[in-house]
Amino acid sequence: MKRISLMLVLVIFIVTGVLIQGGVTQELPPGIPREETLILDQIFRYSIVNNFNLWVSGVPNPTRQSLVFDTLWYVDQQTGKWINALAKEPPTYNKDYTEVTIKLRDGIYWSDGVKFTADDVVFTIQNIKDHPGLLWHEQFNLYIDKVSKADNLTVVIKLKRPNPRFHYLFTARYNACYIQPKHIWEKAPDPLKFTFYPPVSLGAYVLKDSDPAGYWELYERRSDWQRTSAGILTRKAGPKYILTIFYGPNEKKVGAMIQHQLDLLMDLDIEAFQTLLKRNSYARSWYKDFPWAWRDELDIRYYGFNLEKSPYNIKDVRWALALALDIVKLNAEYIGGVTRVTPIPQPATPFHMKYFHKPLKSWLRSLKIEVEKGVYFKPFDESIPERLATWAKSQGYPVTGNLEDLFGIGWWKYSPDIAERLLAKHGFRRSKDGKWLLPDGTPWKITIIAAPDEVDVFRLAIGAADQWKKFGIDVDIESLERTPYYTRQNMGDFICTSSWGMAAGSGASAVIDKWAYAYFLHSRYYKPSGELQTTGNYLRIKSVKVDELLDKMEALPPTDPNNVNLVREWLKLCTQEMFAIPTLSFKKFVTMDTYYWTNFPTAENPYGQPCYWFMGGKFVFPYITSTGRK
Repeated sequence: MKRISLMLVLVIFIVTGVLIQGGVTQELPPGIPREETLILDQIFRYSIVNNFNLWVSGVPNPTRQSLVFDTLWYVDQQTGKWINALAKEPPTYNKDYTEVTIKLRDGIYWSDGVKFTADDVVFTIQNIKDHPGLLWHEQFNLYIDKVSKADNLTVVIKLKRPNPRFHYLFTARYNACYIQPKHIWEKAPDPLKFTFYPPVSLGAYVLKDSDPAGYWELYERRSDWQRTSAGILTRKAGPKYILTIFYGPNEKKVGAMIQHQLDLLMDLDIEAFQTLLKRNSYARSWYKDFPWAWRDELDIRYYGFNLEKSPYNIKDVRWALALALDIVKLNAEYIGGVTRVTPIPQPATPFHMKYFHKPLKSWLRSLKIEVEKGVYFKPFDESIPERLATWAKSQGYPVTGNLEDLFGIGWWKYSPDIAERLLAKHGFRRSKDGKWLLPDGTPWKITIIAAPDEVDVFRLAIGAADQWKKFGIDVDIESLERTPYYTRQNMGDFICTSSWGMAAGSGASAVIDKWAYAYFLHSRYYKPSGELQTTGNYLRIKSVKVDELLDKMEALPPTDPNNVNLVREWLKLCTQEMFAIPTLSFKKFVTMDTYYWTNFPTAENPYGQPCYWFMGGKFVFPYITSTGRK
C-alpha cells in the first residue's frame, strides 16, 4: 500500500485537530460550528480535483452526487420504494413502447436561481448524444431518435426501437443520468474537458470549500433548500453543513470517530470496527449485535478476469481458480464472517434470495462440470451455511434463525484436486518445486488489482492471493487509488481485479427485472482491451448466448411475469460460464457516531438506505437530526 502523504497528515491536523489523551482540540473553518456540521467519510482521496463533470469517466462521484446533482427517479436501496424526484410521476409510454412522456416536478430551481425546466432535460440528452466519450452516449444513440419538450414541464422522447425500460437510464440505484443546467453547459466549448467548477447545484447543498489535494470538501445547505427534490419530498432541512473527508486507512477513521470528529463512515474491517465499539459508546452499525453490518446493499464482491487474456479466456481455468478457493476461510478469516456467500452474480439479500438464490438451489445441486472427457463433478456445497454457523459459535457470537438467511445458500466445494485436473486437461503442469506452469512452460503469475479504500475487496484480494499461492500460483496484489483503478478496468489493463458490482452478471436492484443492469454486456457495447469502455463491461465479455438472452429480456415489459424465468436462465448462464467468480454479498460496517447527530437509518429504524454515498442519500440526510451537544 502507498504511504500516507504529508499532505494528508496536515489536512487531518488542520481540519480535525490533534488527538490527545483525555481530550481533543477541534478546528473547523471559521464560522462553521461543529454541532451544525455532519462529517462524512469521503471514502477515498479525490485524485481529480476541482472537477464536477460527472458525465465523463473517472471523475469522483460518491456523496457529492447526492448533494449537488439530481435525476428523474430513484429506487431506495433499503425499502425498495420508488421515488419521483425531478419527475413528478412515473414515465408514460405509448402502446408499442416507442415513445415516452416525462412530466417534470414544478418549483425546482438551480442554486443560482434559474428554474429547472424541460429545457434542461432536453439539452442534457442532446448534449450527451452529440458527444462521444460522455457517459450514457452509447445508450442514448442506440435508443433515442428525437427528444423535445411539449411544454416547460413535459419532455417527449421518441425511440428508435421499442424499449419499455428506457426510463431506467434516469432511475438511480447508485446513480443515473445526471441532469445538466442548460444555461451553464451550453457555453462549454468542449463538454469532455469542461470541469463544471464550481458546480451549479440542483441538490440541497452547494460546494463551499474544498481541499486542492482532494482530501475534503465542505458543503453548505442552500437557503432555498425547499426548492429541491429532497426538500419538497421530505420537507426537512437537514444539517446546515456537510463535510466529506478522507482520513486515510481504518485506524485514522477509528481515531477520528473515537474523538467524535467523524459522524458517519462507509466501512471498516472487522478488527477496526470492534476496536471502535470498545472505545466509543456512541458508535454502532446497522445491527447492535452480530453480525452488526448492513448486509443488504445490492452488490456483490467478485474476482474478475480480462477474458481477452490467456488463459482466462478458458472456462475451465476460471472454474479451477474458483475451486481452489475456500469460501468459509475467505468469509470468516478475511471479512469476519458477517456476510452471506453467493455462488451466483446477485447479492444474497432477502429479496434476491426469495426470487433467485433459493429457487435456483436445486439447479445448483445438479450442476455438473466436465473434469475430463466423460467424467463430471458436482461443485455445489450446501454445507457452507452450517460450517459458517459453527465458526461463528466458536467465536462466541449468537447464531439464531435460518442458517441460509444468515450465511447464504452455499458456494463451491473447496476442491484443489478437481482444480488440478481441470488445468491438466488444458496443458498446465507443475514445476519440480510444485509451482504451476502455463501450457507454454512459463511460470503462472497472477496480478490482482484492488483499491485499498474499498475494505472488503482489498481483503478478499489478500485472501485470494493467499489461497492461490497455497495452490501453487505466483500471485501479486497491485494497490491502486480509485481513479487509476477505474481507468485500468475501463481500458482492460489488468489480468485479475478484486471488484464489486456487476460480477459479469446483471447488477442488482430490488426488482425482478434485470435487463437494465445487464444490457451493457451485449456485444453491441463491446470494446476491446486498449479502448475505453464507458458502459460497464470491464471483463470484455462477448458471447452469442449472452446476446440472445439479453435480447429476449429486452423484448419483455418490466412487469411481464416471464421476466423472473428469463433472469434465472441468465444467472444460470453466468454461473455455468464462470465469467467471474462471485464470492460474497456486500456488507458494509456503515458506522455512525451518535454524539452530535442521531436518527440515522438502522435495523430498528430502516426508513431509508444507509448508503449515503449513493445518489439516494439525498433523501436520508434531511432526517438526520442534531442531538444538541456542542
